[in-house]
Amino acid sequence: MNIASRRVAGLSACALLAAAHPVAAQSFSPNDGVPFDLGDKLSAAVTLGDIDGDGDVDVLVANGRHWAEADFAFLNVGNGRPLWAHPVGDGMASSYTIQLGDLDRDGDLDAMTVHDSLPVMVFHNDGTGRFAFHSVAESDGEYARGGVSLDANGDGVADLVVFRRLGANLLLLGDGEGGLEPATDIVADGSGATGGQAADLDGDGDIDVLVARRDDNTSLVLENDGTGQFTVHELAGTKGDHRAGVVGDFNGDGIPDIMLAGKSGIEWLAGKGDLQYGLPREAAEDLGVLQALAAGDLDGDGDIDAVAGANGVNTLLLNDGSGTFRTKAMKGDPADTYGLALGDMDGNGKLDMVVANSGSDNWVMRQGPIKRH
Repeated sequence: MNIASRRVAGLSACALLAAAHPVAAQSFSPNDGVPFDLGDKLSAAVTLGDIDGDGDVDVLVANGRHWAEADFAFLNVGNGRPLWAHPVGDGMASSYTIQLGDLDRDGDLDAMTVHDSLPVMVFHNDGTGRFAFHSVAESDGEYARGGVSLDANGDGVADLVVFRRLGANLLLLGDGEGGLEPATDIVADGSGATGGQAADLDGDGDIDVLVARRDDNTSLVLENDGTGQFTVHELAGTKGDHRAGVVGDFNGDGIPDIMLAGKSGIEWLAGKGDLQYGLPREAAEDLGVLQALAAGDLDGDGDIDAVAGANGVNTLLLNDGSGTFRTKAMKGDPADTYGLALGDMDGNGKLDMVVANSGSDNWVMRQGPIKRH
């Protein structure tokens, strides 16, 4: 199983489970959730995965953005509540995302932290969800805004693609000894890159990369040849401000589609196969400045919905199966949402939502009331 398929976020096995338990669309209101990581940390992203090997989904939060703060791993106690936390390492950094993958071939998920103005750092998991510093990767961290973990060259070791707002996007291959090789440029003209997703977009068995770009740049697909060599494809009609992107089959034809979100709203591009895409179609507009996006079957009807995180009110996009979306504002006080992830936090077969806010509490939003023991 490749690294990308092990990540519990966006499209995942949880979406298939949710389809087997149809339910009405939930509001994901604070009444259905619990806050965690209380306080005013500048959270930038959440990543989900089973980091302690107990079979449930845990949460990693990247904090700081442009300022030094501590990152944390929150362990799920089994009912969707991340009540036990460990710092990732013993220092603080300007973190934008934490990506997971097995770097030392011991079967658990290690952490790769991507920072603004600092190089990538590697932390090894001891198998219980505690992370110890291992190494600093040889990389130019200036203006890094995100990244994705994948097995780019098929050797069974995690690799990392880094998105940078200025300068080239980067590829860091796992060195097979627990660290990362020196970074190489993957897109020389990578300016404006802030988000994206790793997925097999052309059905050839290896993992490609979607790159969402802002600052009047065109978003990209990076086609992997299976060895970690990438060919750049521009997505026609996407020049503008797109800060997050996800992959999903939004029209039910069995071909991966692409969704992009930014200041101009949300658009999706229908996949035609062989990395060919139609022009952008409007999914929603006037939702505020959008900074995060996740996709999965949120209402259990078998098609792929989405949720958009904003500097303001977050929004559900409920799909009718053809790629036409009904928007539903999420309840609760407006926040500055930078990170979203979907996963089955409580093991009931329904997708739950984990929200990372900059300057306010982070939340687990369950489909149903949290059980408090």
